[in-house]
Amino acid sequence: MSGEGVRNQTKRGVHVAKNPTEPSSATVYAQELPGCREVGLSRGEIEHFKTNGFIVKKGLLDSSELGRIVECAWEAAEDLGFPFDRNDPSTYTLPKDHGLFPDTEPKHIYNDGAGIANYFGGSNSGWTWRHYVPCTEDWLLERTARHPNMQSVVSQFLGDNVRPSKRCRGLYLLLPKPGDGDSVGKLSGHTDGTASQLNCMIYAADCPPSGGGFTLWPGSHRRCYYHMKTEYNWEPKVGYKEMLSEIQASVTPVEISGEAGDCCFWHPRSLHSAGVNTSSHLRVVVPCDFQKDKPTEPWPPYSGFSKRTALGAGKSLLPEDSGKEDGLRMQWWIDTREFVEPDSPPREDMWEDWAI
Repeated sequence: MSGEGVRNQTKRGVHVAKNPTEPSSATVYAQELPGCREVGLSRGEIEHFKTNGFIVKKGLLDSSELGRIVECAWEAAEDLGFPFDRNDPSTYTLPKDHGLFPDTEPKHIYNDGAGIANYFGGSNSGWTWRHYVPCTEDWLLERTARHPNMQSVVSQFLGDNVRPSKRCRGLYLLLPKPGDGDSVGKLSGHTDGTASQLNCMIYAADCPPSGGGFTLWPGSHRRCYYHMKTEYNWEPKVGYKEMLSEIQASVTPVEISGEAGDCCFWHPRSLHSAGVNTSSHLRVVVPCDFQKDKPTEPWPPYSGFSKRTALGAGKSLLPEDSGKEDGLRMQWWIDTREFVEPDSPPREDMWEDWAI
């Protein structure tokens, strides 16, 4: 899972640093690298990605085409009965005990080949809403993961043999944080338990500074990559959580603000978080996952377990058991899968399997 919601304790599926940081510790990323407004990757972008674990492509996707995604979010909000007035940003903020979100099953429930339609979460950084309904529909994928510009950048990173995108993670909305003084917004540094090789955060709507933009700890991808037993599957070594805490304590995170159509490509091992939204905007992003088209397991990854460790722990691998008490939790919203080739340790050169 992308795990953007704030977490103050360890949960299966993500590894969370022990001491969440204050939002003031994040620096808004304002650098425009040579080539950032072009589809092709520049040498400067490649070096920045290798060093810091991310780049931002400005205007990679057509903002007018992404407008339908934003409309989809507003239509869903109306269907769910949310008290939002699109013309009144003050209505986007919900009080701590609003009681408006409908009861839903746990987000890992997977019934008859489908997951839940919406997921809602509350935290000190505001309310999180994930709208999953359109994430496998062609109209959305053609504007996001399958868009020719997106596929061009991905192939420049990974090579031409990229696994076709069958879904994105959905619409991730972060509502403005209440300004009632009853909570302090905090970042929650964590890493994802997936087998992705490249991730992208697509900004479907403008996201100003302090608008909840994707936040990342530069350079963390390298330390996290080498603190895994395997190159891509989810098997962290002993001391992983402590290492994440050390990164949070010593590295200043960057918050990625942007306009509709901007895309942040980032290394999946990076320590990251949602930003804190103190703006008057709804933050709307579409996360996408990419990997090479090699033999993979048939089912999405499990929270906190590789298939090997799950079998060793005697866990059920049946999809119908996902989300049940003491069972594995399938991350059905993730498009990438564990590779079935023999598990190999991280490479001495972590970019050996890339095209950059």
